[in-house]
Amino acid sequence: MKESVFVDTGYWIALFDRRDQYHMLTKELLPRLLGSYRVVLSDFVLFETLTYLNCSVGRHDLAVRFLDKVAASGFDVAEVGRPVKERALALFRQYADKDFSVTDCCSFVVMRDAAISRFAGFDAHFEQMGFVSLLHRS
Repeated sequence: MKESVFVDTGYWIALFDRRDQYHMLTKELLPRLLGSYRVVLSDFVLFETLTYLNCSVGRHDLAVRFLDKVAASGFDVAEVGRPVKERALALFRQYADKDFSVTDCCSFVVMRDAAISRFAGFDAHFEQMGFVSLLHRS
């Protein structure tokens, strides 16, 4: 069975937005990501990415394309239910010295629950929580 990797919002945005500074890096990593790992994201990451592509990039068509790709991919989209939300909010409260988003905290809980140690994304908060990045920015 393939090792799981959690793919964060920043990766998806960079992959779908050609203007993003990490667009080429995400494109180059994609074959390895799809071939070597079981891709996991949360519904919060899905919603955050859709919102960003539609509202910040201004590309509803791109948001829909992302949604369609995820639906057709067989990626594991973890639902953030009440127990995950409660633990994520506890993490959020615990780390007053960090600027974690609630989505970050949900991601951390999902990853811990699924014993996922690796992530694809650009958010240093994951590394602060002990997760290992697949991406190397130059």
